Amino acid sequence: MSPDRNVSVIRCLPAVVLLLTTAVASAQEPPASAWKVFQEFNFVTGSWSGPVESGGRIGGRVVSFGLEVDGATLGYRATTYFPVKDDRPEARTEEIAKIVYDGAKGKYVAFVVFSTKAWGIYDGEVRPDGSILFTAREMANLEAGLRSRWILSRKADGTLLEELDLAPSGKDFSPYLSATLTKK
Repeated sequence: MSPDRNVSVIRCLPAVVLLLTTAVASAQEPPASAWKVFQEFNFVTGSWSGPVESGGRIGGRVVSFGLEVDGATLGYRATTYFPVKDDRPEARTEEIAKIVYDGAKGKYVAFVVFSTKAWGIYDGEVRPDGSILFTAREMANLEAGLRSRWILSRKADGTLLEELDLAPSGKDFSPYLSATLTKK
């Protein structure tokens, strides 16, 4: 080999070593995990309980979230108890929901049924802060045009804030139910 060629090879050697090192390092990095349906709901799965307030009435609430149908749906069940107070009798309400992912529209949808016979279809939105907002344009078996909003938020202390707001036709949302829940 000529001396000029040896100098060229020696000059290129660091670049070749750097390229090979980079290729080996990138081959050893774990692949980025793929997005999975319901991964945004990881913070709510499980059983929760805690105090609830609705219209000035204080009670207790038990909530559970869990994957169903081999991960195709997220099931939700909630029961609220209000004890006897003043002239108000003991009261109990229940809700169930099935949450699915509409791949064609790229959004979550929830079908929520209340023990009062009211029900709604809610469009879901995962907000930048990680909370999940569901909004129903209209509720069935209630006054015409009544809208509903259901919000699930993780608080800094690890508790779950669950809020249900209602809005009569043409009006702004106002709180209907608010619960601060602790994981069981």
